[in-house]
Amino acid sequence: MTTLTVDVEITSKTTARATLPDADVPHMDLEATENRSLSAVVHEFLTSIARGQDSDVEVVYRTGNDTKFLTVSPNGKAEERAPSTLQPIVGNTPEPAAAEPVSTPLAGPVVVAAEPIAYEAAPQPAQAPQTSPQQVVAPAASPAAQRPAEPVTGPLSGPLPVLPQLSAPRANPAESDPARLGVRGRLNAVLGLKLAPKSHSLEMRLRGAHTTIERALPEGAIITFANVKGGVGKTPMSISLAEALAEHRGPATVTCLDLGEVGGSFADRVAVPPAAGQDVVSLLAGIDPAATDIPPSRVARFLTRQPAGSDIITGRVGAAATLTYKEAAALGMILGRHRDLLVTDTGNSSLSASWQWAIRASHVVVIPVPLRRDAAVAAQRTLSTIAAVRPDVLARTVVVITDGPGDAPMVETEAVDAFSAQGVPVCRMPFEPLFASGERIALSQLRSETHDALTVLAATAVDLMVGAVD
Repeated sequence: MTTLTVDVEITSKTTARATLPDADVPHMDLEATENRSLSAVVHEFLTSIARGQDSDVEVVYRTGNDTKFLTVSPNGKAEERAPSTLQPIVGNTPEPAAAEPVSTPLAGPVVVAAEPIAYEAAPQPAQAPQTSPQQVVAPAASPAAQRPAEPVTGPLSGPLPVLPQLSAPRANPAESDPARLGVRGRLNAVLGLKLAPKSHSLEMRLRGAHTTIERALPEGAIITFANVKGGVGKTPMSISLAEALAEHRGPATVTCLDLGEVGGSFADRVAVPPAAGQDVVSLLAGIDPAATDIPPSRVARFLTRQPAGSDIITGRVGAAATLTYKEAAALGMILGRHRDLLVTDTGNSSLSASWQWAIRASHVVVIPVPLRRDAAVAAQRTLSTIAAVRPDVLARTVVVITDGPGDAPMVETEAVDAFSAQGVPVCRMPFEPLFASGERIALSQLRSETHDALTVLAATAVDLMVGAVD
C-alpha cells in the first residue's frame, strides 16, 4: 500500500493548512480553538488520517523557513524521520509577519491546558449627528412593502405566470452525492468532508449503471443466458445477474427461470432452494395461461424469493421430459404479467424447444465464454445458431469472457477478434471463486469486483433492450 503524504503548513499562531499532494482534493484549513492548541488540532487531524488509512502517514511539517519530516501512526505516535523524497532548495525569503514558529506535535496523546483566547470587541459604527433630539427621519417604504389601497378582486387576465424559480431543483445523486469509494470516500468518512467522486472514476460509472438499471423496460422483457457448451457459467451468472437487477429495481420485479435440460444444477446453486410445489410444472398445472385475472399472490406461491429480492422457479426434479415450446411460452406469458423482467438459464442443446423459445422471445442474449478454445468455439456455434433462429437479436447479444483456473490467455485475442467481426460486444468478468466452487450463490458473498462487473453487465443489457424499442 502506498504511504499517504500530508503537507502541513503553519500559516499563523492559530491556523494551519493541510494538503494531500497524492490526492486531487482541496486543501483543508485547521484552526486552534479555545480549548485546544494548534499543535493538538494538527496532531488529531493527522492521527485521524492514519486511522482512516490504517497505516502510517508521512508528514511534511512547515513552520516559516523550518521544515520537519514526521511519521504519524494510527495510534497517534509521531516520530521524526528523514525525507523520503528530494526537497527543493528554497532561498532565504523574509518570513511573513503573521507566521511564527510553532512547536512540533508531541508524540502520543496530547493533553491541552490552553489559556482562553481574548477577543477584541468589534468597533461600533459611528453615528451621524442629529440636528435635534426630536428629529427622526423615517426610511422610505420599499415597493415590496407598499400595499394597494383596495384589495384586488376580479378575474385574472392573461396566461398564468410561470414560476420556475419556485420549483425545487432536480436531484442528481450521480453528480452531487459525496464519494464513498477510493481515497475521496475514505477522506469523507474520516474527516466528514463532502468531496464528490471524479467524473471518470469507477464510482461514477457504477452510479450511472444504477440509474440505467432502474429505467422502464419493454413489455415482456427477457434476458437469456446461452452457450451450447456446458460448464461455462451460465447458471451461476444468470442467478447472480437476476439478483443484481433486483437489488436496484426492487423485490418482486425480476424472476430467474430454469429452462435447462432435466437433471441440471440450477436448484443446487440458488441461495434459497425451492420447496415442494415451487417449480415450473406445478405453476403450469395450477394457473391457466389464458386467465388475465390471476392475483400476484397466487403466482408468488410457485416462486422462491432470493436474498436480494429476485424470484426463481426451477424445473421439477425427476420430470419425464423437458418443456415443450408451448409450455415455455405459457410460462413466459404468466410470469410476464407479474414481473418487469425475466432472466432465463438455458441448457446445452440448441434443438431443445425451451432453448428455441428463449432465443425467439429474448430482448438480450448473454453468452459466457471462459478463456478455453472449446468454449470459444462453442460460443461461435451459438452465435451462428442465434443468427439462424432470430437474426435481429444478434445485435443485442453480449459475449462475457470469464477468468478462471485453466484459462489460456492466448485464446483471448483470437476469440475477441472473432466475436467483434460478427458485430457482438465483448465484456469481461473477473474470476469469482464462488462460481467455480459449485456452492450456493448469494449476491452478498460475491467479491466486490464481481458485484461491480454484474452491475455494469446489467446496465449494458438494459441499455440494449431499451434501445431496441426507442
